[in-house]
Amino acid sequence: MQEEQVILVNEKDEPIGLCPKMEAHEKALLHRAFSVFIFNNKGELLLQQRAAHKYHSPRLWTNTVCSHQRDKETNLQAGKRRLDEEMGMRAPLEEVFHFVYQAKFDNGLTEHELDHVMIGFSDENPVINPDEVMNFKWETLENIEVDIQNNPDKYTEWFKIIFANSLNKLQKRLEEHFLSKPLIFEPIFKEKPWGGNKLHKILGKNIPSDKTGESWEISDIEDNFSIVASGYFKGKSLPSLLKKYGAKLVGKKAYRKFNNAFPLLIKYIDAADDLSIQVHPDDQMAQKEHQSFGKNELWHVIQADKGAALYIGFKENTTKEDYLKHLESGKLEMLLNKIGVQTGDTFYIPAGMVHAIGKGILLAEVQQTSDITYRIYDWNRNGLDGKPRELHTELALQAIDFKAQADKRNEKRIITPYFTVEKMEWTKDSKRDLRNSDSFIVLMNTGKGKFIVNGINFNTGDTLFLPAVVPELDMKVLEKGEVLMVYN
Repeated sequence: MQEEQVILVNEKDEPIGLCPKMEAHEKALLHRAFSVFIFNNKGELLLQQRAAHKYHSPRLWTNTVCSHQRDKETNLQAGKRRLDEEMGMRAPLEEVFHFVYQAKFDNGLTEHELDHVMIGFSDENPVINPDEVMNFKWETLENIEVDIQNNPDKYTEWFKIIFANSLNKLQKRLEEHFLSKPLIFEPIFKEKPWGGNKLHKILGKNIPSDKTGESWEISDIEDNFSIVASGYFKGKSLPSLLKKYGAKLVGKKAYRKFNNAFPLLIKYIDAADDLSIQVHPDDQMAQKEHQSFGKNELWHVIQADKGAALYIGFKENTTKEDYLKHLESGKLEMLLNKIGVQTGDTFYIPAGMVHAIGKGILLAEVQQTSDITYRIYDWNRNGLDGKPRELHTELALQAIDFKAQADKRNEKRIITPYFTVEKMEWTKDSKRDLRNSDSFIVLMNTGKGKFIVNGINFNTGDTLFLPAVVPELDMKVLEKGEVLMVYN
């Protein structure tokens, strides 16, 4: 059987001839080679342990695949061929970088290679070829780096060289890959005296009790930072991602305006009882009093019991004197506009507008990043601790806009000074080019639909965050339904 030949090259990777593989290793001739790195969706690298009978580096751990190109074979063709031959796997590959190294082995042979490093992604375990590979495992780059330092004799020379000189290139490409995919954050549940169990019954969330009023889906509020739930960035906080990736995460426009602050707070709210009558400050007042954003918000009704209503704004011609009189007598609700609602209704609630969510309503809320609420009247009830909740009478009086009126917004695309919301019915597979959007996108599954978005399952009650660098929205419809799309 004719011995395999390798491609001899110069330092510029220009072919200068062919040579039997063993002769190239005996004479330390520079030749072309490749190394394949396969990662899974956790960012773990697939390592192989070389077979015991290999003529060099037997039993050592190394990257997924490493070998030599054949004559007239491209780097990617060679990588895919060998990935199949050694690991029984197929995956798209891309070349990331190349480097030259020289390493002498105990058997007198020398590897002198111009090594092309390629990466790919797969969640499948390999079906190893025992003639080439004796074992495999998945490990994070961080764990591998530590183990190489502690146990260098367990790894091949070229693999150690890559880690010593080019680990940052692999990490950068990994981050680029995973930043171009949707992120899912852990919900932050808030128990409230008015809370219920619809977040579980209708949206399928694993709530802590039947007094769960809110699920904060995406939050940059201090002490309530959203944490990535799964994947490569699992355990990372929203502020840490913003600090590291900036405009790649939120878009250039938002990053210039808000720097390392995320401008929106995304929630689901279940009102099993009436919320307090309240008001929020505008940006100017919030900055003065709390060094915070103001709180302009939008409500989208997901489900409403028969007869459910919202309290939004005062009745026409209500004066400050009327307000104070009714507040003192405990009859403030008599001055408020009570609006019956049904599934699909949407309202914009600007700062300064007195409002309350009535009992029997489940809704999605999009708002500025602020947790500042001035509670005016709480229906004479106690909080979860058995004590009356604090009221903010004086601050509320400063914040109230007595002329603000209810703003029902049932158009498909709602533009506000702080965010845009699109109400969408996804009925068939489609794609949307995002390359010129310059904004993050938040998707809220507020209906009964089931979808796959950029490869991620997206079911009722789920919220997806798409970083600004995501190039395309790829929607596959399993069951049609309604989705809210929020962006800057």
